[in-house]
Order: sequence, then C-alpha cells, then structure tokens
Amino acid sequence: MIFWRTWNNKVYATGEVDKLGFSLNDPSYIPDEYLEKENFILLRTCFGLGDWGIISAFPRKLKEKYPNCKVWIPSPKLLREMFGKLEHNWSSWNDPFQVVHTIFDNNPYVDGFIDSFKDEVYNDHFRIYDENNTEIPLIEQMLKFWHFEDFTNIEPELYWTNKEKTFANKIIKEHCSGKFGTLLLSNKYKGEGKNQIQKLIDKYNLPMFYWTSNEYGIKFKKCLDLNHIDTRIQLLIKSLGEFSIGNQTGANDIIPRYTKSFIVPREKLGSNFIKSVKYI
Repeated sequence: MIFWRTWNNKVYATGEVDKLGFSLNDPSYIPDEYLEKENFILLRTCFGLGDWGIISAFPRKLKEKYPNCKVWIPSPKLLREMFGKLEHNWSSWNDPFQVVHTIFDNNPYVDGFIDSFKDEVYNDHFRIYDENNTEIPLIEQMLKFWHFEDFTNIEPELYWTNKEKTFANKIIKEHCSGKFGTLLLSNKYKGEGKNQIQKLIDKYNLPMFYWTSNEYGIKFKKCLDLNHIDTRIQLLIKSLGEFSIGNQTGANDIIPRYTKSFIVPREKLGSNFIKSVKYI
C-alpha cells in the first residue's frame, strides 16, 4: 500500500509500506508546531459512510483537549479535487464525497467545511499501530499520533437537527406502535451468520425497520423498508431502536453508541473494530 501525505490541497505518494502508520515500538508523532496553532483539519483518504463515521468523535476529542482550537472538515468540493480519480472505488454512492455532510452536519464541535488548506494536513495514514494487537479502533490509533492518552468515549457519534428528529419520529409512529429493531443486510452480505441473526431476531421478537439487498430467508416482522429514506434519517431511526443487527457495513458501524448493535464481521476487523459492538 502507498503512504500518502497531503499538502496544499494535493496528495503525494511517499512510498510503498506494509502497514499504514507508525509502529508503537518506534512511533512518530504530530509536530508540536502544528498543535500549537490549534487550527486542525480532519482528513480521511477513504469515503464510505463507515470510513468517516468511525472517526466521528475526533472533533469532540480535539475540543476537549484544546478548548480554543478550530476543527475543520474538507468540503466535498475539496475532496473531489484531491481524490476524484478514486471515486469509482465507492461506486455504490452517487457522490461519495458528500459523506462528510452525512457524518458531520450539525456537529457542534465542527467549525465548518473548507475548500482549501495550506501546508501539511495529517491525514488518516498518520496513526500509531500495535503490532501485537490488530483490533485497535482507527480513531484510537490516530489519537495516539496526536499525542492523546485518553481513549475513552470514542464511539461514533452523530448530531441530528430537531427537524430531523421530528421527521424520524413521525415515520416511526406511522409504522410502529412501540419498541422496534432494525435490520441491515448490505450488498456485501453473502449469508454469513444467518442462523445467529435469526436467533437474535427471534429473541427480541420485535417489528423491524429494514434495508436489505437480499433477505436470505431470514424471517422478521416488517415495519418499513428504509431503502428510499434519507441516510441521516435512516441512521436516526436505527439509533432509536432496541437493537440493530446485520453485516459489517458503515450504517451498522456508526450507531453502537445509541443502541445494542450485533454485527456479522468481515473476515478481519482490523482498525474497523468498535469496542461496544457485539460481533456474532
């Protein structure tokens, strides 16, 4: 894989590496001069919902440690300028660079979206990994590079508007009279863990809001197909359920802060590991 540095709105390949970041045995850290400026830009080099979602607590952690700092997120315009050639890697999304709005809109710890930056921005390739433990959340690895020692309360987080909350609750009341669960089986799901999913659905025995590319014979009480609902509203509805279940995908990865989350993992979790998820 290629290690990227990002400077003055440009991406530079600095060489081939076996693993992104720096080993805990020989770490490198963000320069003190950068931290002293307290003008921070959060930049990922992947553009799936979960890619940005799993580091969504980063702005709050920065504000807690540096109360006077500014935290900026690259705009879709800037991301397209920098990474447009990679857009096809996220072809399931109409515009993958809009993901930053899905994740960070209404976030009180974000000062805004920027169309350009000067000098170096320390993107997600700058992290500190533990060679003896591959399942450390990416945000924790990045925070270590930023000189953090507190890795509590780093679960993904979203901030919805009152209008979004009213709309989501209206949908819920129209299709469900009480408690509910949510099921999401993405187009990457191939039937793994089907029996465990069915057992948990049967155990809760609740009506389900759902989004499935294929139900694989799984039986559940249907509330509403969320396929045509705005993504942020989908995530809000999922967060309000008694439990969420499905395969490992962005929309499942970023709500365990709010509800019990059961996820069928991919073969290897790696830095996508989330501590509060129950992997089945």
